[in-house]
Amino acid sequence: NSQSNTQAPSPGMGNSKAASMPSPVSPKLSPGSAASYSSSASGGGGGSGSSSVTIPQRIHQMAASYVQVTSNFLYATEVWDQAEQLAKEQKEFFVELDKVMGPLIFNTSSMTELVRFTRQGLHWLRLDAKLIP
Repeated sequence: NSQSNTQAPSPGMGNSKAASMPSPVSPKLSPGSAASYSSSASGGGGGSGSSSVTIPQRIHQMAASYVQVTSNFLYATEVWDQAEQLAKEQKEFFVELDKVMGPLIFNTSSMTELVRFTRQGLHWLRLDAKLIP
């Protein structure tokens, strides 16, 4: 699925292209490996300290998975909001589609109902655009 590799824009980033965003996924590590991060800090007494933290690969993978899931969720809610706005603007079309197919209800309608509703709407749009004889 080619869509699973696309990254949704972060909130507040507008419609910037996902390709211009850095990937939240760090480079692949071999199994059992870990990444080390070092930082230096100077205290108020003039001394300096250094610390190193090792982060296991599974933590990297879990974080990357979490970022992907939350990005997909944010993208889905953004698309839902856009669809609601379009439905308000094209009320007559959706009233008719609701009469024929039954209304869709968020968190209640099944995927089968969603697919049938969408197919019927797309069919009508193709007919209207004369893409279907």
